[in-house]
Amino acid sequence: MDYHGSFAMGERSITNVNQVLFNKDDPEMMGRVEAFFRALVADATEKRYGEYRTHIEYMDLVAASYDFNGHALRRVNEVVKDALDPNGILAPGKSGIWPKRYRSQRA
Repeated sequence: MDYHGSFAMGERSITNVNQVLFNKDDPEMMGRVEAFFRALVADATEKRYGEYRTHIEYMDLVAASYDFNGHALRRVNEVVKDALDPNGILAPGKSGIWPKRYRSQRA
């Protein structure tokens, strides 16, 4: 797989932009993409870097990487989600934020 990394720089921040280029018609390569991406997230998490955004398939994985203080950010997001959307109908699971009725099924 080809990996293309670039950086977006702000006044007080820098964002690493990852692009993994692969052939979706190659089953062997597709089998490696999943493990490769999960390894990238694990490496970033270990170094305490956070993913800015990700594909919907990996939103729970990335949300779980924000684990400071027993997932304090997740708990805050869930409280806000429950207050603003008590029936859990607006984008359940988006960015790893699940409504109360789906939390036990979190990926």
